Amino acid sequence: MKNQNFTAGLLLSILGVVLLLRNFDLLNINWNVVLKFWPLLLIYLGLATLYGNKKTWVVPIAMLFITLVSIVLYWLFKESAGLIV
Repeated sequence: MKNQNFTAGLLLSILGVVLLLRNFDLLNINWNVVLKFWPLLLIYLGLATLYGNKKTWVVPIAMLFITLVSIVLYWLFKESAGLIV
């Protein structure tokens, strides 16, 4: 239970910082691009469910790897798909 509370608190804190920076015009976020990655949440929930409460670095490393691969693929193929932003 402590791990879930920590994760939820960390996510809310990060979201709050991002939104605050955006309100002060210090961070320009194109939400249309960010929302294209919503299926990553399903992948993360699946990984977290599979590994449960095991004390391992596999899930965070896998999440980071999947996120980086998704972003790189998006940037590589957005021009060829006519998604120039």
